[in-house]
Amino acid sequence: MKRRSIAVFAALTLGLSAHAHAGPRSTAELLAAHNAYRENLGLPPLHWSNRLAVHAQRWADHLAELGQLEHSGPGQNLAMATAGTMSLTQLVDLWGSEQANFTDGDFPAISTTGNWSDVGHYSQMVWKTTTEVGCGFAEGNGFDLLVCDYNPPGNVMGERPY
Repeated sequence: MKRRSIAVFAALTLGLSAHAHAGPRSTAELLAAHNAYRENLGLPPLHWSNRLAVHAQRWADHLAELGQLEHSGPGQNLAMATAGTMSLTQLVDLWGSEQANFTDGDFPAISTTGNWSDVGHYSQMVWKTTTEVGCGFAEGNGFDLLVCDYNPPGNVMGERPY
């Protein structure tokens, strides 16, 4: 049976700062922010992928020009905020805050609200088979945009997040 992945089409409207590529410090910050959620569940840490980061950066730049959020495909989290109002960790924590509505079930039955997209960013970060993350950041139209791509993508129909 072919595994089907569903893209998380719910996007958060929140924020970051200046048209910047992820450097070593921001890479470490993004990994630490993601891995804190995984560590709390006893899951192995994600590793940084330069390949994913290059794609995420291109998409972040595109979204900054576009002035709106849209996914480029499955296994991607997006965040948008007023420029300069949130750190990278705070942006990741926006996704992590979805944990409050998360319930451990077979996807898509993973939300106490009955709508998986209410927890889809969080579940992607903690998806048990996901091993890599790469992120890009851009500023445009007065907003900061964070794009993180994950490999392999999570939110797979009929599977448990962890």
